[in-house]
Amino acid sequence: MNLFRKLFLRLNDPLLKQCLWHRGYNLSTGRSTSPSWLNKLMYCDCAYTVQTYQSADPNYTRYLWKHSFLSCIEKRQRQRSIKYWSYKPLISIQLTVFKVEIEQLHACLDSVARQLYPHWQLCIVEDGSEMPAIKEALTAFKNRFPDQVKLILRDDNQGITATSQEVFSLSEGEYIALLDHDDYLAPEALYEVVKLLNQQPDTDWVYSDNDKLDSSGLRCCLHAKPAWSPELLLTYNYILHLSVIRRSLIEQAGGFRMGFEGSQDHDLYLRLAELSSNIRHIPRILYSWRQSADSVALNPENKTYAYDAALRALNSALVRRDEHGLASHPKHSWLGSYQIIRAIGKPKIDTIFLSTQENASHNLALQQGVTITSQLSLPANEKAGCALHRLIKHCQSDYILLLSPLVQFTETKQLFNLCNNLIPSGVALSTAKISHKNNQVDHCGLAYQHSLCCYPLRDWPKDLDGMGAYGALPRNISINSPLINLVKAKKIRPYLEKLEHYASIQAWLIGLALELKTHQLRLVADGGISLLYLPMEPYQLILPERDKALLMQNYPYFFTTRDPLYHHQMN
Repeated sequence: MNLFRKLFLRLNDPLLKQCLWHRGYNLSTGRSTSPSWLNKLMYCDCAYTVQTYQSADPNYTRYLWKHSFLSCIEKRQRQRSIKYWSYKPLISIQLTVFKVEIEQLHACLDSVARQLYPHWQLCIVEDGSEMPAIKEALTAFKNRFPDQVKLILRDDNQGITATSQEVFSLSEGEYIALLDHDDYLAPEALYEVVKLLNQQPDTDWVYSDNDKLDSSGLRCCLHAKPAWSPELLLTYNYILHLSVIRRSLIEQAGGFRMGFEGSQDHDLYLRLAELSSNIRHIPRILYSWRQSADSVALNPENKTYAYDAALRALNSALVRRDEHGLASHPKHSWLGSYQIIRAIGKPKIDTIFLSTQENASHNLALQQGVTITSQLSLPANEKAGCALHRLIKHCQSDYILLLSPLVQFTETKQLFNLCNNLIPSGVALSTAKISHKNNQVDHCGLAYQHSLCCYPLRDWPKDLDGMGAYGALPRNISINSPLINLVKAKKIRPYLEKLEHYASIQAWLIGLALELKTHQLRLVADGGISLLYLPMEPYQLILPERDKALLMQNYPYFFTTRDPLYHHQMN
């Protein structure tokens, strides 16, 4: 039978671009019209897996069907490709279990068993939940995969952090994958991770997008994530799971620490971020987080102790990084997000108005907590690159404000808060959210997508946090707003000569952003700082053809790739 199946598939695979079950699938009923004998013959599991791509929202079901669902043929093609990989590391999946509904535990374990990538190890510690059904299910799974599963059944309860460290000590893999006991891994999860590791072998840490499973087991709440964003990690644990980390890096960081229960992962991530920047994102939903009655996924107030632990983790990170400041819960954002207020004294700022208009910043004197040491204006009839080079050379302060007359400050501490974002050593530029008089956002930083300029958060209500709190807190960006930028003078001076050839202010500022990123310096857009955009029409970036050609020559990826820090949920 096995030989017959192989011959059948070898002869027919070129013709089967999609599995026959997929061809006979009715999206509205969720049923297959293909005969069951054919499914068995082809080892087709589509009838099973399609149920995990259903949502109460028909639009999200269609999204999952288009972007996530893999037919059995597509799975088989991926499994075959594994044999050509030069690197096939053992991935140790770390699972702590405590008082979980047995059906949810079975679904979690089954999602591990169905992984396309075969070189996995599941390390489990059952933390004394005193539920016989749980121990029986874990023991049965251990018997099913005796060589791939390590299991400890405890009689006493240690707590999540101690249990996490114990299960880590069981692992043997070069990489560790974190999994919760009631959540779900997509079949291709480990496959996509190891595929990336083969493409970029220096990677220390991989994370993916995720969504949630509601109480009925239906998918909801897509959380698309940006590429590695250190400043966003300081506002909340945006990485969550799926998170796959090099084992030696976890050991170097000291593993899971007691005293951070409920936010033990966030504390670990902050310490990992201080040891490696080889952190990469897979923009695909590889993990589903379950909403249960007592979970944070459904109600953030279920585990308020976790937020106190996160504050301790963030304040501990500030001490390690020698940044004087304090983490707090921002009044303007949702529970589970955080704000870092740093002790920065009264910073001195030189101002360059990006216009020849007088009184371009008529309310700049009202800004509190800062000292404006000089005010210069960009001269008319001079190439922007040359003029800015000359003006910046005359600036003596640590910070330089590049300000357009088209925007106005709306609160008295906004410039001080922009300075606050520049304290980390790797940050060179800080910008703000730009909003209209109708309280809608024009943009918060800019982004690029295959030669098109994108305007993140455009048309959002000004006071909307949104998914990921992008509308309320700092995050990293690739391209700055040309309307307001606060920069560290010492960070940008080495690149001024290279930028002299740009004729327009907009192209010079875009070139500055791309040059800073080329040298691993970070840019920050703060959604909690909203400036007023005076024109009624939306801002549009327009680049002269000569400047566009210069950007194409120096930074071709700006015109040919997608911005890794931008995704559709920022629209």
